[in-house]
Amino acid sequence: MEDAFILKVNDISASYGQSKVLFGVSFNLGPHERIAIVGRNGAGKTTLLKCVAALLKPTSGFVVYEGEEITGRKPFEVARAGLKYVHQDKGVFQDLTVRENLKLSSYATGDYDWSKVFKYFPKLKILLDKKGAGLSGGEKQMLMIGRAILGSPKVLLLDEPTEGLAPGIVSDLATVFCELSENTALVIVDQNLSFISKIAQRVYGIKEGKMVVEISDTQEIQQASYSRFL
Repeated sequence: MEDAFILKVNDISASYGQSKVLFGVSFNLGPHERIAIVGRNGAGKTTLLKCVAALLKPTSGFVVYEGEEITGRKPFEVARAGLKYVHQDKGVFQDLTVRENLKLSSYATGDYDWSKVFKYFPKLKILLDKKGAGLSGGEKQMLMIGRAILGSPKVLLLDEPTEGLAPGIVSDLATVFCELSENTALVIVDQNLSFISKIAQRVYGIKEGKMVVEISDTQEIQQASYSRFL
């Protein structure tokens, strides 16, 4: 029988040196599903995504992607397999143009079909010759997601995608994420509960490195009533 989940995170614990950050965290993700992980600053959300993306090796637990354990693999191997992490820092190549940024992702993935990028972010087509340093925060976020979807990933891990963005751009991202999930499952870490309430099909709450709640009730998600757990 085909597994109902494309991604399984099992009992992950993680530390930075002697500082323990995650304590036995688990969650699952179905194909084309949009889940959110919410929590206060320092709760361990980014550390969790880094463990899933193989950017940080957990001290215990394991990650299964498409039926295979990927714990301990190299990050580029995980990305090449179709599980990609979009960083929080909006880190595009500042001295390169939008076109050159996209070319680098195309070279890495072998996917030179930019039409899918322009479908979700038509503004990037206008900005192709603009350098990364001259982009606004919203434009950098578009470019980071645009680079990530080259290669047609099956899972996107998005770390604080709305941080510092204007409300109009946040609203546009909500629409884009819902459309993206037709082809790609999404794990979204964000503190903007209004944004989360519009896109998430399931919400996990993390507090002090522990998963404290899982909510799948549509009404409860839309009301963002899980804020009491944070």
